[in-house]
Amino acid sequence: MKKRILILAGGVASRMKKAAENLQNIDSKLIEQADTLTKGMISVGKAGKSLIDYELYNAHLASFEEILLLLHPEDNFTQPYYEKLMEEDKTWNIKILFARQTIAADRVKPAGTADAVLQALQQHKEWQKGRFIILNSDNLYSVNALNLLWECKYDNALISYDQSALEFPEERIKAFAIIKTNENGFLENIIEKPDEEQTSALKLRDGRIGVSMNAFVMEASDLIPCLEKTPFHPIRNEKELPYSVSLLVENDKNAVYVIPLSENVPDLTSKYDISVVQEYLAKTYQDLV
Repeated sequence: MKKRILILAGGVASRMKKAAENLQNIDSKLIEQADTLTKGMISVGKAGKSLIDYELYNAHLASFEEILLLLHPEDNFTQPYYEKLMEEDKTWNIKILFARQTIAADRVKPAGTADAVLQALQQHKEWQKGRFIILNSDNLYSVNALNLLWECKYDNALISYDQSALEFPEERIKAFAIIKTNENGFLENIIEKPDEEQTSALKLRDGRIGVSMNAFVMEASDLIPCLEKTPFHPIRNEKELPYSVSLLVENDKNAVYVIPLSENVPDLTSKYDISVVQEYLAKTYQDLV
C-alpha cells in the first residue's frame, strides 16, 4: 500500500484576506501573497519556501510516496509551482498529484471540507481504496504526528492535540473543536464550538482537553459513503469533514481511534500568524536548504 497524504488547499481563506493593522514587521510581498494565494503557499520559509513545502519535507522524512493537493478551481499558481519542482527533482522523490474542488453554479465558494475530500477521491480512482492521511494546508504537522497516524493499527484514526500544548491565544484555542472519546479510547464525538460546560466536563473526566486540528488517517472505502451522505451544515452552509467522520462512529462505536499527542501545531489563519510561523520555521528547520 502506498503511503499517501491528501492536503486540503482549496479554501477561500477569508480570515487571511481580512484587513489587518500593525503589520510593519511583515514583508509587503508576503502581505500581497496573503491576499492573493492560498494560505499554504505564502512564502513564510527559507528561500521563499511555502508552508506546503515544509509539509512535503516532513512527509519525505516520514517516507510518504504520494501527495494529492486539492486546490481551488481558480488557483493558477500552486499546480505550476509544484509541477516545476517535480521537473527539477526537488520534491524528495514524492509524486504530487492535483485535484480541483469545483463550485456548484448556485454557490460562490467551495462546499466545505467533506466535499473537498470527496471530489479529490472522485478525481483519482486509485485513491478510492486504501488508507490515506488528510491534512490542512495551513497547518504544519510534525513527522511524529504523521508516523503516529500511519502506524496506528486501526484503519481510521485522528489526533487529539492536548489543548495546553498549543501555542495560540486563549480565545483561538477555545474556538477549536474538542474531542470526546469512549471508554475504549475511540472517538465518541467531535464537538464544534464547545461551550465552557462541555470543556470543563471533559477536563474533569480525562484530565486533559483534546482538540482537533484536522489530522486524520482514513480507509477510503470506509469514508467515501459517509462523505456522500454528509449534509450541508444548517448555519455554515458547508459539508464538514468532522460530520462525515462522526457518521462512521454512528455505525460502529469503535470505528475511529483517537491518538493523544501533546505538541504545538504551527497555524496560518490570519496575517498576524505570518511572523510567528516564520520564526518557528527559522528555528526548527535550520538544516533545510
